[in-house]
Amino acid sequence: MLALGLLLALPTQAAEQRVYLVATMQLDGSSLAQSIFLHEPGITELEGCREAVRAGQRDRDWQRYHHIFRSDRFKGFSGHMQYRCAISDQQFSSWQDGPRYNRSYLIGVDEHSKLNVERTSSQAQCMTQLRALPAARQAHRFCAMGNQQIMP
Repeated sequence: MLALGLLLALPTQAAEQRVYLVATMQLDGSSLAQSIFLHEPGITELEGCREAVRAGQRDRDWQRYHHIFRSDRFKGFSGHMQYRCAISDQQFSSWQDGPRYNRSYLIGVDEHSKLNVERTSSQAQCMTQLRALPAARQAHRFCAMGNQQIMP
C-alpha cells in the first residue's frame, strides 16, 4: 500500500498537445519533399491554424507561422506547397531555414488531424515502410526530409 502511495505521489507529465502547421514543399513529378513543423504558442485550436494559413496565402505575408518558400533554390524544377494543420503530443526543435534537410521522416496526418512523425534511416527506408502499409493508411502518410529533430 505504501508503494502504491509513493507511485501516485510521483509527478507525472502528461504529453502536451500542440497545434502544428506542417508545411511541405513537394517537388512535382517525384517523391522528393521537404517538410517543416511550425508551432505558434498563441494558436491552440485547429481553426486558428487554418485561419492563419488562409491569411498567409491570401496576403502573401505570413504574420503567424512565419516562413518563406525559396523557389530560387529549385531552379529548373517546379514544386508546390501543401499546408496541413494538425495536433500532436510530439514536440520538435525550432525550425531554422537552412540547407541541411538531412533527416528522413515518415509523416502522417490522419482524418482527425492527428500528426505522427517517425524518423527513418533514409528516404529509401521511408518509402519501403510507406509502401508496406495498407492502402487506407498510406493515403494519410508521406515521406519527407526535414531539418528539425523530434524532441524527447
